[in-house]
Amino acid sequence: MIKWLDRGKWTRPTDKMAVYTEIEPGKRWGIRVTLLGDFARVEAIDGEKCSWYKPGPELSKDVKAPSLLERLRGVTFDDKLRAEVEAKRKVAAARNGGFFNLGPPVGPERTERRD
Repeated sequence: MIKWLDRGKWTRPTDKMAVYTEIEPGKRWGIRVTLLGDFARVEAIDGEKCSWYKPGPELSKDVKAPSLLERLRGVTFDDKLRAEVEAKRKVAAARNGGFFNLGPPVGPERTERRD
């Protein structure tokens, strides 16, 4: 298991897989990290039992082992995983009504005029 992922709980559904789930008390959105060898899927989830069918990159990202060029630059799997976990924590905080703004508003409330 990864030492810095300690705010949630770890489960082992199979011998080759580990799943970390982190949802703050009283909140609806959280993150899930699924580890399988040198591959990880990091997701922003809507509740503990949430599952997505083809989610967009905002909600789910696959983290793979660093390529040769990344390894030459000193990038490790842990670095890539840590960056993606922090990104999904921001998404979950924004969905929970946190202080993170993930970009310009979209939808009918946008009043910009485009010519």
